[in-house]
Amino acid sequence: MLQAKTEYGEFVTLASLKRERISRLKMQNQFFCPVCDKPVIAKAGSLMVPHFAHHSKGNCPSHEGGEGVYHEKGKLLLYQWLVHQHLDVRLEAYLPAINQRPDILLNVNNKTIAIEYQCARIPLSQIISRNEGYYSQGIEPIWILGANRFNRRGQNHIKIDQFQLQFIHQFSSDFPLTLYYFCPNTLRFILFQDFYFLTLQKAAGRLLINKLPQMIVTDLFQPAWFQHEQLWRIWKREKRSFRLKPPGRGYGREFAWQQWLYVNRLHKETLPAIIHLPVSSQFRMTTPPWNWQSRLCTDIIAPLENGDAFNLQDCLHFLRQHIRNPQSTPLVKPSICPVYQYLQLLEHMQLIQEVTPNVFVKRQTILFFKHVEDALHGESVLMEQMMKQNTGMDHV
Repeated sequence: MLQAKTEYGEFVTLASLKRERISRLKMQNQFFCPVCDKPVIAKAGSLMVPHFAHHSKGNCPSHEGGEGVYHEKGKLLLYQWLVHQHLDVRLEAYLPAINQRPDILLNVNNKTIAIEYQCARIPLSQIISRNEGYYSQGIEPIWILGANRFNRRGQNHIKIDQFQLQFIHQFSSDFPLTLYYFCPNTLRFILFQDFYFLTLQKAAGRLLINKLPQMIVTDLFQPAWFQHEQLWRIWKREKRSFRLKPPGRGYGREFAWQQWLYVNRLHKETLPAIIHLPVSSQFRMTTPPWNWQSRLCTDIIAPLENGDAFNLQDCLHFLRQHIRNPQSTPLVKPSICPVYQYLQLLEHMQLIQEVTPNVFVKRQTILFFKHVEDALHGESVLMEQMMKQNTGMDHV
Protein backbone atom coordinates (compact mmCIF):
# COMPACT_ATOMS: atom_id res chain seq x y z
CA MET A 1 0.00 0.00 0.00
CA LEU A 2 1.14 3.54 -0.72
CA GLN A 3 -0.61 5.18 2.22
CA ALA A 4 -0.71 4.55 5.96
CA LYS A 5 -1.66 6.61 8.99
CA THR A 6 0.33 7.60 12.03
CA GLU A 7 -0.77 7.09 15.61
CA TYR A 8 -2.18 10.62 15.40
CA GLY A 9 -4.43 9.75 12.46
CA GLU A 10 -2.38 11.65 9.90
CA PHE A 11 -2.18 10.00 6.48
CA VAL A 12 1.28 9.62 4.97
CA THR A 13 2.22 8.80 1.36
CA LEU A 14 5.88 7.82 1.43
CA ALA A 15 6.38 8.02 -2.32
CA SER A 16 5.65 11.75 -2.27
CA LEU A 17 8.42 12.44 0.27
CA LYS A 18 12.18 12.75 -0.03
CA ARG A 19 14.37 9.99 1.40
CA GLU A 20 15.60 12.14 4.27
CA ARG A 21 12.06 12.94 5.32
CA ILE A 22 11.10 9.27 5.14
CA SER A 23 14.02 8.32 7.39
CA ARG A 24 12.97 10.87 10.03
CA LEU A 25 9.34 9.73 9.91
CA LYS A 26 10.35 6.10 10.39
CA MET A 27 12.27 7.02 13.54
CA GLN A 28 9.58 9.30 14.96
CA ASN A 29 6.33 7.48 14.13
CA GLN A 30 4.51 4.22 14.13
CA PHE A 31 2.37 3.50 11.08
CA PHE A 32 -0.94 1.68 10.87
CA CYS A 33 -3.03 0.24 8.07
CA PRO A 34 -5.93 2.63 7.31
CA VAL A 35 -8.19 -0.36 6.75
CA CYS A 36 -7.54 -2.85 9.57
CA ASP A 37 -5.59 -0.54 11.96
CA LYS A 38 -2.82 -3.11 12.37
CA PRO A 39 0.82 -1.95 12.40
CA VAL A 40 2.57 -1.76 9.04
CA ILE A 41 6.21 -1.39 8.02
CA ALA A 42 7.54 1.55 6.00
CA LYS A 43 9.67 0.29 3.10
CA ALA A 44 11.77 2.66 1.03
CA GLY A 45 14.53 0.73 -0.69
CA SER A 46 16.44 2.08 -3.67
CA LEU A 47 14.81 -0.33 -6.14
CA MET A 48 11.19 0.08 -5.14
CA VAL A 49 8.49 2.69 -4.81
CA PRO A 50 8.34 3.69 -1.13
CA HIS A 51 5.33 1.95 0.39
CA PHE A 52 3.92 0.27 3.47
CA ALA A 53 3.50 -3.44 4.10
CA HIS A 54 1.85 -5.58 6.74
CA HIS A 55 4.11 -7.55 9.06
CA SER A 56 2.43 -10.73 7.88
CA LYS A 57 -0.32 -11.75 5.51
CA GLY A 58 -3.80 -11.59 6.90
CA ASN A 59 -7.38 -10.95 5.88
CA CYS A 60 -6.97 -7.21 5.42
CA PRO A 61 -8.56 -5.95 2.16
CA SER A 62 -5.47 -3.82 1.60
CA HIS A 63 -3.48 -6.81 0.34
CA GLU A 64 -2.95 -6.23 -3.39
CA GLY A 65 -1.97 -9.67 -4.56
CA GLY A 66 1.69 -8.88 -5.11
CA GLU A 67 1.57 -6.81 -8.30
CA GLY A 68 4.91 -5.25 -7.48
CA VAL A 69 6.85 -2.12 -8.32
CA TYR A 70 5.33 -1.61 -11.78
CA HIS A 71 1.84 -1.51 -10.31
CA GLU A 72 2.73 0.73 -7.38
CA LYS A 73 4.57 3.20 -9.61
CA GLY A 74 1.73 3.38 -12.13
CA LYS A 75 -0.90 3.84 -9.46
CA LEU A 76 1.05 6.67 -7.87
CA LEU A 77 1.65 8.44 -11.19
CA LEU A 78 -2.04 8.27 -12.10
CA TYR A 79 -2.94 9.67 -8.69
CA GLN A 80 -0.43 12.52 -9.01
CA TRP A 81 -1.70 13.27 -12.52
CA LEU A 82 -5.20 13.78 -11.12
CA VAL A 83 -3.96 15.80 -8.14
CA HIS A 84 -2.16 18.20 -10.50
CA GLN A 85 -5.51 18.88 -12.15
CA HIS A 86 -6.86 20.06 -8.77
CA LEU A 87 -9.45 17.30 -8.67
CA ASP A 88 -11.10 15.73 -5.66
CA VAL A 89 -9.11 12.50 -5.59
CA ARG A 90 -8.01 10.01 -2.94
CA LEU A 91 -5.39 7.31 -3.07
CA GLU A 92 -6.35 3.82 -1.83
CA ALA A 93 -9.56 5.06 -0.20
CA TYR A 94 -11.24 2.33 1.84
CA LEU A 95 -14.98 1.86 1.29
CA PRO A 96 -16.25 0.01 4.38
CA ALA A 97 -19.81 -0.43 3.04
CA ILE A 98 -18.51 -2.82 0.39
CA ASN A 99 -15.18 -3.76 1.99
CA GLN A 100 -13.24 -2.59 -1.06
CA ARG A 101 -10.31 -0.29 -1.61
CA PRO A 102 -9.91 1.05 -5.16
CA ASP A 103 -6.49 2.22 -6.24
CA ILE A 104 -7.90 5.71 -6.80
CA LEU A 105 -11.24 7.27 -5.92
CA LEU A 106 -12.17 10.31 -7.97
CA ASN A 107 -15.08 12.74 -7.68
CA VAL A 108 -15.67 14.76 -10.84
CA ASN A 109 -18.76 16.39 -12.36
CA ASN A 110 -20.99 15.02 -9.58
CA LYS A 111 -19.83 11.49 -10.31
CA THR A 112 -17.69 9.13 -8.26
CA ILE A 113 -15.23 7.01 -10.21
CA ALA A 114 -13.16 4.11 -8.89
CA ILE A 115 -9.97 3.70 -10.92
CA GLU A 116 -8.32 0.30 -10.78
CA TYR A 117 -4.85 -0.05 -12.27
CA GLN A 118 -4.54 -3.74 -13.18
CA CYS A 119 -1.21 -5.24 -14.20
CA ALA A 120 -1.58 -8.89 -13.16
CA ARG A 121 -4.13 -11.55 -13.98
CA ILE A 122 -7.00 -11.98 -11.55
CA PRO A 123 -10.07 -14.24 -11.80
CA LEU A 124 -13.15 -12.98 -13.66
CA SER A 125 -15.19 -13.63 -10.52
CA GLN A 126 -13.07 -11.08 -8.66
CA ILE A 127 -13.58 -8.44 -11.35
CA ILE A 128 -17.33 -9.03 -11.38
CA SER A 129 -17.47 -8.84 -7.57
CA ARG A 130 -15.55 -5.56 -7.46
CA ASN A 131 -17.68 -4.00 -10.18
CA GLU A 132 -20.90 -5.07 -8.46
CA GLY A 133 -19.65 -3.52 -5.22
CA TYR A 134 -18.90 -0.21 -6.94
CA TYR A 135 -22.21 -0.14 -8.81
CA SER A 136 -24.11 -0.80 -5.59
CA GLN A 137 -22.67 2.46 -4.23
CA GLY A 138 -23.34 4.46 -7.38
CA ILE A 139 -19.63 4.40 -8.29
CA GLU A 140 -18.44 4.03 -11.88
CA PRO A 141 -15.46 1.62 -12.20
CA ILE A 142 -12.69 2.36 -14.70
CA TRP A 143 -10.05 -0.30 -15.21
CA ILE A 144 -6.71 0.77 -16.67
CA LEU A 145 -4.46 -2.08 -17.74
CA GLY A 146 -0.72 -1.99 -17.33
CA ALA A 147 1.02 -1.51 -20.68
CA ASN A 148 2.85 -4.75 -19.91
CA ARG A 149 -0.35 -6.33 -21.26
CA PHE A 150 -0.38 -4.18 -24.43
CA ASN A 151 0.51 -6.22 -27.52
CA ARG A 152 0.62 -4.16 -30.70
CA ARG A 153 0.41 -6.08 -33.97
CA GLY A 154 0.39 -3.26 -36.54
CA GLN A 155 -0.52 0.36 -37.11
CA ASN A 156 -4.14 -0.16 -36.08
CA HIS A 157 -3.99 -3.71 -34.71
CA ILE A 158 -3.47 -5.15 -31.26
CA LYS A 159 -3.83 -8.55 -29.69
CA ILE A 160 -6.56 -8.82 -27.06
CA ASP A 161 -6.49 -12.06 -25.12
CA GLN A 162 -9.40 -13.52 -23.17
CA PHE A 163 -8.26 -11.86 -19.95
CA GLN A 164 -8.36 -8.39 -21.50
CA LEU A 165 -11.91 -8.95 -22.79
CA GLN A 166 -13.05 -8.39 -19.22
CA PHE A 167 -11.80 -4.78 -19.32
CA ILE A 168 -13.55 -3.57 -22.46
CA HIS A 169 -15.54 -0.46 -21.54
CA GLN A 170 -18.65 0.88 -23.20
CA PHE A 171 -20.41 3.43 -21.03
CA SER A 172 -23.42 3.90 -23.33
CA SER A 173 -24.66 2.89 -26.76
CA ASP A 174 -23.18 6.04 -28.33
CA PHE A 175 -19.72 5.47 -26.81
CA PRO A 176 -17.18 3.28 -28.63
CA LEU A 177 -15.69 0.11 -27.22
CA THR A 178 -12.62 1.24 -25.28
CA LEU A 179 -9.56 -0.31 -23.65
CA TYR A 180 -7.19 1.72 -21.45
CA TYR A 181 -3.47 1.05 -20.94
CA PHE A 182 -0.77 2.95 -19.05
CA CYS A 183 3.00 2.49 -18.83
CA PRO A 184 4.60 4.08 -15.72
CA ASN A 185 8.09 3.78 -17.23
CA THR A 186 7.41 5.78 -20.41
CA LEU A 187 4.36 7.74 -19.16
CA ARG A 188 2.50 6.62 -22.25
CA PHE A 189 -1.27 6.39 -21.97
CA ILE A 190 -2.96 4.29 -24.64
CA LEU A 191 -6.61 4.31 -25.70
CA PHE A 192 -7.83 1.66 -28.12
CA GLN A 193 -11.32 2.55 -29.32
CA ASP A 194 -14.05 1.52 -31.76
CA PHE A 195 -12.35 -1.77 -32.54
CA TYR A 196 -13.46 -4.85 -34.45
CA PHE A 197 -12.15 -8.38 -33.95
CA LEU A 198 -10.78 -9.87 -37.16
CA THR A 199 -9.99 -13.14 -35.38
CA LEU A 200 -10.58 -14.31 -31.83
CA GLN A 201 -7.67 -12.26 -30.50
CA LYS A 202 -6.66 -9.75 -33.20
CA ALA A 203 -8.59 -6.49 -33.40
CA ALA A 204 -8.38 -3.39 -35.59
CA GLY A 205 -9.44 0.00 -34.28
CA ARG A 206 -8.55 3.59 -33.44
CA LEU A 207 -5.27 3.64 -31.52
CA LEU A 208 -4.38 6.80 -29.58
CA ILE A 209 -1.07 7.09 -27.68
CA ASN A 210 -0.27 10.18 -25.62
CA LYS A 211 2.06 11.20 -22.83
CA LEU A 212 0.15 11.33 -19.56
CA PRO A 213 1.20 14.93 -18.70
CA GLN A 214 -0.31 16.08 -22.00
CA MET A 215 -3.72 14.70 -21.07
CA ILE A 216 -6.55 15.73 -18.76
CA VAL A 217 -9.09 13.45 -17.13
CA THR A 218 -11.87 14.23 -19.61
CA ASP A 219 -9.69 12.76 -22.38
CA LEU A 220 -10.58 9.34 -20.96
CA PHE A 221 -14.19 9.90 -21.96
CA GLN A 222 -13.75 11.48 -25.39
CA PRO A 223 -15.02 9.09 -28.08
CA ALA A 224 -12.71 8.46 -31.03
CA TRP A 225 -14.07 6.54 -34.00
CA PHE A 226 -12.37 4.31 -36.52
CA GLN A 227 -12.89 5.47 -40.11
CA HIS A 228 -15.25 3.01 -41.75
CA GLU A 229 -13.51 3.25 -45.11
CA GLN A 230 -10.28 2.25 -43.38
CA LEU A 231 -12.06 -0.62 -41.64
CA TRP A 232 -13.38 -2.05 -44.91
CA ARG A 233 -9.96 -1.67 -46.52
CA ILE A 234 -8.40 -3.68 -43.69
CA TRP A 235 -11.19 -6.23 -43.92
CA LYS A 236 -10.66 -6.63 -47.65
CA ARG A 237 -7.03 -7.62 -47.03
CA GLU A 238 -8.07 -9.89 -44.18
CA LYS A 239 -10.67 -11.73 -46.28
CA ARG A 240 -8.18 -12.23 -49.10
CA SER A 241 -5.67 -13.68 -46.65
CA PHE A 242 -8.41 -15.91 -45.21
CA ARG A 243 -9.23 -17.26 -48.68
CA LEU A 244 -5.63 -17.93 -49.75
CA LYS A 245 -4.04 -19.08 -46.51
CA PRO A 246 -3.41 -22.84 -46.64
CA PRO A 247 -5.44 -24.70 -44.01
CA GLY A 248 -3.31 -25.56 -41.03
CA ARG A 249 -3.81 -28.16 -38.39
CA GLY A 250 -6.80 -26.85 -36.50
CA TYR A 251 -7.45 -27.42 -32.82
CA GLY A 252 -10.58 -27.25 -30.71
CA ARG A 253 -13.36 -25.27 -32.30
CA GLU A 254 -11.34 -24.46 -35.41
CA PHE A 255 -10.88 -28.21 -36.00
CA ALA A 256 -14.61 -28.70 -35.43
CA TRP A 257 -15.31 -26.01 -38.05
CA GLN A 258 -12.99 -27.70 -40.56
CA GLN A 259 -14.82 -30.97 -39.92
CA TRP A 260 -18.13 -29.18 -40.44
CA LEU A 261 -16.89 -27.89 -43.81
CA TYR A 262 -15.84 -31.40 -44.81
CA VAL A 263 -19.15 -33.01 -43.79
CA ASN A 264 -21.09 -30.37 -45.73
CA ARG A 265 -18.76 -30.62 -48.77
CA LEU A 266 -17.74 -27.00 -48.42
CA HIS A 267 -14.41 -25.26 -48.92
CA LYS A 268 -13.40 -22.01 -47.30
CA GLU A 269 -12.00 -20.82 -50.64
CA THR A 270 -15.50 -20.81 -52.19
CA LEU A 271 -17.71 -19.72 -49.31
CA PRO A 272 -20.05 -16.76 -49.99
CA ALA A 273 -18.54 -13.27 -49.84
CA ILE A 274 -21.01 -12.33 -47.09
CA ILE A 275 -19.24 -14.68 -44.69
CA HIS A 276 -16.57 -13.22 -42.41
CA LEU A 277 -17.88 -9.65 -42.08
CA PRO A 278 -17.09 -7.16 -39.27
CA VAL A 279 -19.52 -6.66 -36.42
CA SER A 280 -18.52 -4.52 -33.47
CA SER A 281 -19.85 -6.98 -30.90
CA GLN A 282 -17.77 -9.92 -32.19
CA PHE A 283 -16.13 -9.93 -28.74
CA ARG A 284 -19.31 -11.61 -27.48
CA MET A 285 -18.62 -14.68 -29.62
CA THR A 286 -16.43 -17.66 -28.71
CA THR A 287 -15.59 -18.45 -32.34
CA PRO A 288 -14.12 -16.20 -35.07
CA PRO A 289 -16.43 -14.44 -37.57
CA TRP A 290 -15.94 -16.95 -40.38
CA ASN A 291 -17.00 -19.83 -38.14
CA TRP A 292 -20.39 -18.73 -36.82
CA GLN A 293 -21.31 -16.63 -39.84
CA SER A 294 -20.73 -19.53 -42.26
CA ARG A 295 -22.87 -21.83 -40.10
CA LEU A 296 -25.67 -19.28 -39.90
CA CYS A 297 -25.69 -18.61 -43.64
CA THR A 298 -25.32 -22.24 -44.72
CA ASP A 299 -27.59 -24.00 -42.22
CA ILE A 300 -30.27 -21.38 -41.54
CA ILE A 301 -30.57 -18.87 -44.40
CA ALA A 302 -29.32 -20.66 -47.56
CA PRO A 303 -31.85 -23.57 -47.43
CA LEU A 304 -34.79 -21.12 -47.36
CA GLU A 305 -36.70 -20.19 -50.48
CA ASN A 306 -36.86 -16.51 -51.37
CA GLY A 307 -39.79 -15.09 -49.42
CA ASP A 308 -39.45 -17.55 -46.53
CA ALA A 309 -39.23 -16.08 -43.04
CA PHE A 310 -36.94 -16.82 -40.10
CA ASN A 311 -36.48 -15.13 -36.75
CA LEU A 312 -33.61 -13.92 -34.60
CA GLN A 313 -34.49 -16.23 -31.72
CA ASP A 314 -33.99 -19.32 -33.90
CA CYS A 315 -30.58 -17.97 -34.97
CA LEU A 316 -29.56 -17.34 -31.37
CA HIS A 317 -30.64 -20.82 -30.34
CA PHE A 318 -28.75 -22.34 -33.26
CA LEU A 319 -25.57 -20.43 -32.31
CA ARG A 320 -26.01 -20.68 -28.52
CA GLN A 321 -22.70 -22.53 -28.07
CA HIS A 322 -20.88 -19.74 -29.91
CA ILE A 323 -22.12 -16.87 -27.71
CA ARG A 324 -20.30 -15.81 -24.57
CA ASN A 325 -21.95 -15.21 -21.24
CA PRO A 326 -22.46 -11.41 -20.93
CA GLN A 327 -20.70 -11.59 -17.56
CA SER A 328 -17.41 -12.10 -19.41
CA THR A 329 -17.54 -8.41 -20.41
CA PRO A 330 -19.00 -6.77 -17.28
CA LEU A 331 -18.02 -3.19 -18.27
CA VAL A 332 -20.03 -3.18 -21.49
CA LYS A 333 -23.38 -1.75 -20.47
CA PRO A 334 -25.46 -1.75 -23.68
CA SER A 335 -26.98 -5.07 -24.64
CA ILE A 336 -25.37 -5.75 -28.01
CA CYS A 337 -26.22 -8.81 -30.09
CA PRO A 338 -23.59 -9.78 -32.68
CA VAL A 339 -25.99 -12.08 -34.52
CA TYR A 340 -28.51 -9.27 -34.94
CA GLN A 341 -25.74 -6.91 -36.08
CA TYR A 342 -24.74 -9.42 -38.73
CA LEU A 343 -28.32 -9.84 -39.92
CA GLN A 344 -28.60 -6.08 -40.25
CA LEU A 345 -25.51 -6.07 -42.47
CA LEU A 346 -27.15 -8.72 -44.67
CA GLU A 347 -30.28 -6.57 -44.78
CA HIS A 348 -28.19 -3.59 -45.89
CA MET A 349 -26.93 -5.79 -48.74
CA GLN A 350 -30.60 -6.53 -49.58
CA LEU A 351 -30.18 -10.26 -49.04
CA ILE A 352 -32.78 -10.32 -46.29
CA GLN A 353 -35.38 -7.88 -44.93
CA GLU A 354 -36.64 -7.36 -41.39
CA VAL A 355 -40.41 -7.33 -41.83
CA THR A 356 -41.35 -7.16 -38.14
CA PRO A 357 -39.09 -6.79 -35.09
CA ASN A 358 -36.60 -9.70 -35.10
CA VAL A 359 -38.37 -11.45 -37.99
CA PHE A 360 -36.60 -11.56 -41.37
CA VAL A 361 -37.54 -12.65 -44.87
CA LYS A 362 -35.04 -13.99 -47.37
CA ARG A 363 -34.92 -11.79 -50.51
CA GLN A 364 -32.02 -13.14 -52.56
CA THR A 365 -30.24 -16.43 -53.11
CA ILE A 366 -26.89 -16.72 -51.33
CA LEU A 367 -24.14 -17.20 -53.90
CA PHE A 368 -21.54 -19.91 -53.34
CA PHE A 369 -18.52 -19.58 -55.62
CA LYS A 370 -17.16 -22.34 -57.84
CA HIS A 371 -13.53 -21.23 -57.90
CA VAL A 372 -11.31 -19.25 -55.57
CA GLU A 373 -10.65 -16.73 -58.37
CA ASP A 374 -14.39 -16.03 -58.61
CA ALA A 375 -14.56 -15.72 -54.82
CA LEU A 376 -11.72 -13.20 -54.70
CA HIS A 377 -13.34 -11.10 -57.41
CA GLY A 378 -16.78 -11.24 -55.80
CA GLU A 379 -15.35 -10.37 -52.43
CA SER A 380 -13.40 -7.44 -53.86
CA VAL A 381 -16.54 -6.07 -55.49
CA LEU A 382 -18.48 -6.36 -52.23
CA MET A 383 -15.76 -4.67 -50.17
CA GLU A 384 -15.44 -1.82 -52.67
CA GLN A 385 -19.19 -1.36 -52.57
CA MET A 386 -19.18 -1.19 -48.77
CA MET A 387 -16.33 1.34 -48.82
CA LYS A 388 -18.16 3.58 -51.31
CA GLN A 389 -21.34 3.42 -49.26
CA ASN A 390 -19.30 4.13 -46.12
CA THR A 391 -21.32 1.48 -44.36
CA GLY A 392 -20.64 1.43 -40.63
CA MET A 393 -21.77 -0.61 -37.71
CA ASP A 394 -23.03 2.32 -35.64
CA HIS A 395 -26.52 1.76 -37.00
CA VAL A 396 -26.65 -1.90 -35.98
